[in-house]
Amino acid sequence: MLNKKILHIPNYYLPNRGGIEQVAFDIVSGLRNDYEQKVICFNHESETKIEPYDEILVYRIGYKLKVASQAISFKYFFILKKLIKEFDPDIIYIHLPNPLIVFYLLFCDIKGKKIIIHWHSDIIDQKIIKIFFLPFQKRILKKANMIFTTSEEYKNNSDDLKQFIQKVRVIPNVVNIKRFVYSEDNIINSQKITEQYKNKKILLFVGRHVPYKGLEYIIKASDLINKEAIIVIAGEGPITGELKEQAKNKNNIVFIGRLTEDKLKEYFACAYLFLFPSITKNEAFGLALAEALYCGVPAVGFQIPGSGVNWVNKDGYTGFMVENRNYVELAQKINYLLEYPDIRDKMSKNAKQWVLQNFMYDEMIAKVKKEIKELLIEI
Repeated sequence: MLNKKILHIPNYYLPNRGGIEQVAFDIVSGLRNDYEQKVICFNHESETKIEPYDEILVYRIGYKLKVASQAISFKYFFILKKLIKEFDPDIIYIHLPNPLIVFYLLFCDIKGKKIIIHWHSDIIDQKIIKIFFLPFQKRILKKANMIFTTSEEYKNNSDDLKQFIQKVRVIPNVVNIKRFVYSEDNIINSQKITEQYKNKKILLFVGRHVPYKGLEYIIKASDLINKEAIIVIAGEGPITGELKEQAKNKNNIVFIGRLTEDKLKEYFACAYLFLFPSITKNEAFGLALAEALYCGVPAVGFQIPGSGVNWVNKDGYTGFMVENRNYVELAQKINYLLEYPDIRDKMSKNAKQWVLQNFMYDEMIAKVKKEIKELLIEI
């Protein structure tokens, strides 16, 4: 089917790492032998670059301004319009939310193109942007031939998708286990990390430092957590400085910055628990959560009504999910698993098995291929 073409439009793309970026890359990789593909996205730098990544041509559009988490680039529109005309894709596969690019897309010539929307999350925090964007969102959802969302919970609880529910298919995010193959060096380095923290039990957070990740509640809970453990916060973001200020007098919290792929594996290998304190539906699934569970690290986090995280981390089986923002209960569950390592170890085994049963790469790609094949039959 290499005569059929797909243009993928995520916000960003690997090697810039994040949940949506990883999902977009996994799908492109899974379809590489069946379709001709190109990717257009924002660059994390002001410079625009057009270059292959993992043998797929990626148009990375630079920008100099960002408003409410949305990158702004007028150049993007002209490159997108030209790319659609010259590449002439059969399918445009766009990852949302991405308000500005939806606006741009609606002013391109997309007549006769099939539209797939991968719906990662509703727009939750940017309420003013959403008011202006809503008419364009409805237009693109109406034009869409198919909408993928990451869980039944999100499908059934998104007000934005209710009108289009007949188009929605559940395609869960997955763990690509090839990323979690451990070399001898990884194992040695993981042991060194444990020694670095004087054999204290590592309570690990990995993710962007943004308000919806709920990191302030980990900092609040830290005073209540058994001091035999150390809270290790990986990642960075716009509120990193603020978080460090909140934690400056707490000797059981360490910030370690962004992790490389190898370092992530090594920390997962020696972590005792994974902390997942996200508080809003911005967190629709939690790819890092699924990855931690696959690595046998039970998770403790907050329940989020209408979000898939309640499915990914099965309460009482792969970890614990407590009342949203209740950091006292969060600390109690952490302490419970610190006190009873046999229960933690049982959850560790459950966690890996749960991911193997529900969030595997090959099954996800097979579903995507099936849906795309049926869509192309109509052309």
